Amino acid sequence: MTYVPYKKEPGGGVSGISRVWQRLDLTQQFLIVAGLVICCSMALLGEWLSGRIAANQLRSRAESGALYMEGFLARHVDGPASDPKVSAARQLELDDLLIGTDLARRVEGFRIWRHDGLVIYSTNKQLIGQKFPSEDIDRAFAGQVVAQLEDSHDDGEEDGPPTRRPLIEIYAPIYEPDTHEVIAVGELYEEAADFIVQRNRVQQQTWAIVGATTLAIMALLFLIVRRASHTIAYQRMILKTQLTQAQALARQNTELRKAADRARMDASKSNEQLLNRIGADLHDGPVQLLSLLILKLSGGASGLPKAALEHLPDIRGAELAPAHLARLVLNELRELSTGLVMPEIEHMPLEAALRNAVEQHEYATGSKVSADYEALPERVAHPLKICLYRVVQEGLNNAFRHGGGQGQHVSASADLSAITVVITDEGPGLSAPSATSSHRPLGLQGIRNRVEAFGGSVEIRARQGSGTELRVIVPMEGNGI
Repeated sequence: MTYVPYKKEPGGGVSGISRVWQRLDLTQQFLIVAGLVICCSMALLGEWLSGRIAANQLRSRAESGALYMEGFLARHVDGPASDPKVSAARQLELDDLLIGTDLARRVEGFRIWRHDGLVIYSTNKQLIGQKFPSEDIDRAFAGQVVAQLEDSHDDGEEDGPPTRRPLIEIYAPIYEPDTHEVIAVGELYEEAADFIVQRNRVQQQTWAIVGATTLAIMALLFLIVRRASHTIAYQRMILKTQLTQAQALARQNTELRKAADRARMDASKSNEQLLNRIGADLHDGPVQLLSLLILKLSGGASGLPKAALEHLPDIRGAELAPAHLARLVLNELRELSTGLVMPEIEHMPLEAALRNAVEQHEYATGSKVSADYEALPERVAHPLKICLYRVVQEGLNNAFRHGGGQGQHVSASADLSAITVVITDEGPGLSAPSATSSHRPLGLQGIRNRVEAFGGSVEIRARQGSGTELRVIVPMEGNGI
C-alpha cells in the first residue's frame, strides 16, 4: 500500500473562508449572520411552541376524558379501594353505554383497572381478569391524569394484531364518592384522527406566524443595516478621498520643502560666488594697481615687469604723501579681499574646512588658537560648509579684534540632531572701544543672517570672569546632511 500525502488546496480551510468573508460587504455579512441566528432562534421557538400547543391539546382531551369517566363511569365501580369490583349488572349497563352506540364510534375501548394491574372491566371481554401492570396505572392511582398519543395500540394481548389506528390513551383515577379515595383507574382509548388534524392545523398556523415574524424582523433589520451600510460606505469614500487629497498635499508640501531647501542652498551658494567674485576683482584690480602705484611713488617701479607697467596711469610728479595714503588704502583693501576670497574647500570634509579657517587666522594674525573637533560628519552640503567656515572666520576675527587674541578657542561637535560651533576668548569682551566691525561684510549680524538661513540659532554672551562666547547651532534636518 502506497501512502499518498495529503496536500491542502490553496485558499482552503479557515483562511479561505476568512478571505471570502472579508470580501463581503456589511449588508451581506449581516444577512448571513442574522439569518443564521434569527432562523435558528425562531426554529427553536417554533418547535417549542408547537410542542407546547400539542401537549396542551392532548392535556385538554385527557381532562375531558377524565371528567367523563369520573362523571358517568365511576358509579359503576363498587367495593373498597383494596378490592373494587364491577358487578355483572354494572357490566351490562357499561356494555349498553359503550358498545354499539354513537359513543362507541369515538371510543375504541374502555377498561377499569385495579391497583395490582388486574382488569375488572373491559369492552374486550377476553381481557377481564387478566393482569397488565403498567407505570401509567401507578401514576393514575397516585392521582394524575395520564394521556398519550399512540400510532398503534398493543397492551400485550395474545389474540389478534395490534390496532393500527392512531388513538389517544387516557388513564384517569376513579374516586370513591364519600372518601374521595382512588379505588380504581379508568382507561379510555379515543379516536385521534380528528385530534391529529386539528393539532397539525394549529402547528402549521404557529409555524406560519413564526415564519412571518422572522421575515418581518429580518426585513426591518435589513433595511436598518442597509441604510447604515450605505452611510458607512459613503463616509468611507469621503474619508478615502480626503486621505488621498491629504497624501497628495503631503507629497506637495514635501516637494515644496525640498524646493525651498534647494533654493536656500542655491541662494547661499550664489551669495558666496558673488562674494568670491568681488574679492577676486578687488584683489586683481585695485590691490594690484595700488601696489604698482606704491612702487612707482617709492621709486621701485623700474624693477617691475613691463607688462605690469603698461597698466599704470601717468602719475609722475606725485608726492610721497599720496604714497603713504595709498599704503593705508592697500592694507585695508588687502584685508578686505583676504576675508572675501574663499579658499577651495568644496571637496574638503567639514573638519578640514574648519581647521583651514583656524590655520589661516593664525597665519594672518600671528596668534594662537586651540581647537577640538568631535564627531563631525564627513559630508555636508557645500553652502552649509561655507556658512560654518565663515562663522569660525568671523568669530576668530572678533576674538582677535575685541579680545586681543587671548585664549582663543574653537570647539565643533555634532550629534544626531545638530552641529554646534563655539568660539571663545579671554579678552575684555564686546564692550571694548574697538568693538565695532560694521564696515566688514561678515559682522555679527552677517553671522546671524547666515545661520538663520539654515534654520539655526546664534547666541553671544559674556563668559564668567572675562571673555566672550559665540555659540552657533545648526540643525541636521533639512540642510542636506
